[in-house]
Amino acid sequence: MANDAIQGVPTDSIWSPKDGPTIQLLKSDDQGRPKLLSGIPKLIPFRPIWGNDALKLVEKKRFINSGISKYLEFWKLNILKDEVYARAMKPYIEYWEGILKCLSKPIP
Repeated sequence: MANDAIQGVPTDSIWSPKDGPTIQLLKSDDQGRPKLLSGIPKLIPFRPIWGNDALKLVEKKRFINSGISKYLEFWKLNILKDEVYARAMKPYIEYWEGILKCLSKPIP
């Protein structure tokens, strides 16, 4: 019954620390609520961050794709269990699916 512990969405005040300031992770709108990621991300050229050997790039790109895919699989499994969680996570799932789509383009 892990779902019983989930209350509201992460942006609700019940998730804010009672003693001390909150940590701002995203930009805020005019009413102080976090702006959620939305839309299809812009395609930017893939560039190496761990060196420039082409074979290593392909392996690392596969590793990154695998990691993102595992998060998506976890989120999609959990949205079936909790409607509030599903509403909160839908924009993130769409965003990261867009990232995966961009990463599926061949390395130049």
